[in-house]
Amino acid sequence: MIYYYLTIALQVYCCYDAYKNKREVYWYAIVLFLPVIGALIYLFMNVFITKDAQEISNEITTAINPSKRIKELIEKVEFSDTFASRVALADAYFKSTEYQEALLNYQTVLDGPHKNDVYVQEQLVVTYYFLNNYEKVVAAATSLKANSEFKASKILFYLGLSYKALGKFNNAEKSFKALDVRYSNYQERLVFAQFLLEREKPKEAKELIEALLSEFNYMSSPNKKLHKTTFAEVKKLSDTIVLNHK
Repeated sequence: MIYYYLTIALQVYCCYDAYKNKREVYWYAIVLFLPVIGALIYLFMNVFITKDAQEISNEITTAINPSKRIKELIEKVEFSDTFASRVALADAYFKSTEYQEALLNYQTVLDGPHKNDVYVQEQLVVTYYFLNNYEKVVAAATSLKANSEFKASKILFYLGLSYKALGKFNNAEKSFKALDVRYSNYQERLVFAQFLLEREKPKEAKELIEALLSEFNYMSSPNKKLHKTTFAEVKKLSDTIVLNHK
């Protein structure tokens, strides 16, 4: 009996969706005369695949015309100013490099009950960095240090870069060094090696570069491909060290 009612409910849903979206008449016949199989075929062809295609289409549209996505998100915020809608708008501004607008929206949500949200706090730090407000980066990042996720976050990287920009090289080195973890943080460790060279520490830089090249030899093919650009820079830096510090 339950199976019967579930089948009817599924058919009703499919017919309603077909009516709402003005599907061809033959879909009604498929759903009604092939109760379960027909409904599943309809859902697969007109609901699941269509949604995936729509999502892909939205991503392409956003990449080509980010202002359209921002406009849509502004309308969502105006309709319902929630934490999720506001963060989505801030993220969209950030992706389109409109950092001042992104900052304003991140700050808005941190003024409310979500002031301790780690993701938004991290985004705030990175946004400050791209606005060249290095003092703010340090202040905002310091407030995150008590969080258990801090050591594994990208914040250490931007904190190190900000300390470097402020001329606080010992603090910068400490931040970069915390990211020197084997088989991870390849781009960050490359920057650390470059920093060590700038600080006239060729021995430490060489050790780090050799460790990176050694790890590259043990990486899987997909990972090698994924990090190809970074390791090309690592190899170039290695050659520079060999040439200048024989």
